[in-house]
Amino acid sequence: MNGVEHNSDEVIEFLELAIKHIYDIKNSNINQLEYYNKIKLTTKYAMCYVGKFYKWGGSGPLFDCSGFTLELLKMNGFIGRGLDYTAQGQWDLFVKKRTNKVAEGCIVCYYINKTQRVGHIEYCINDKLSIGASGGGSKTLTEADAIRDNAFIKIRPIKRNRKIAGYFNPFLREE
Repeated sequence: MNGVEHNSDEVIEFLELAIKHIYDIKNSNINQLEYYNKIKLTTKYAMCYVGKFYKWGGSGPLFDCSGFTLELLKMNGFIGRGLDYTAQGQWDLFVKKRTNKVAEGCIVCYYINKTQRVGHIEYCINDKLSIGASGGGSKTLTEADAIRDNAFIKIRPIKRNRKIAGYFNPFLREE
């Protein structure tokens, strides 16, 4: 074996551990490597949209904030293709996946002004930056409107001074 001597007990012990590891992976909902790969793929997909115009109520190929995160959730099978959710609706839907630990793959939800309603939502690419469709509003319906409003999908710091409702991580397994 490539010049390295192994006794049969070591080989058997290694094979038993490998089989146990494979068994553990097959019996878990999502293993660590699959978890990591799904998040990385989602982030790469999200990055493809940087610079695309914002469109109020848009669900593709131009998006508003909730349409953009909804696309990312749908690509992973977290939400069915025929369903639509506002920022508040996504926050409510993932109540069991809320977390205090901000990481890549989390969704950050912001309150509207001083209300207790979630009105803006973005995808976290790490614990400091998020990507989302922003800058527009109900009057941002065309590319010309988006240019006028400086409304597009962009990367920016997760605003700690803006009122954050919280985070949810759709990739977390429910206990």
